[in-house]
Amino acid sequence: MFSTSMEPVHICFDDAMITGDELNDILAFLQSDESDNPSEVVPVDEKKRRRTISNRESAKRSRLKKKKRFEELTEEVNRLNLRNQELKNRLANVVSCGNEISNENNRLKTESVCLEIRLLELYRFLVAIQSPISTTVTYITELEI
Repeated sequence: MFSTSMEPVHICFDDAMITGDELNDILAFLQSDESDNPSEVVPVDEKKRRRTISNRESAKRSRLKKKKRFEELTEEVNRLNLRNQELKNRLANVVSCGNEISNENNRLKTESVCLEIRLLELYRFLVAIQSPISTTVTYITELEI
């Protein structure tokens, strides 16, 4: 009824592949039960059947293992992305604080220079007050010019 010279056929049932040869074996087995003629029964190789079942189970385990590994890696990527964002935020805060400190340092340096100039002026004024009158007049005239 079925020819074995047909192209190989692959039929999928819930992740289980059945080849054309296996399909022919199954059909031959079913037909032999209907005809009740033992001479037409094609014996199914028990080792082949067990190996096929074992291969299917192994493939299923492999797919589950691969899926689990993929989920673990996805979780790790998400966790590392969060950690990366936290580190970027911390770096931005450190840079911002560094800029504020640098600005404050520049302001304090400028203020220090101004205070040194003021101190020098006060020192000259004190020296001028303590010296004889001619020096005071000279100092006052120098300041007016």
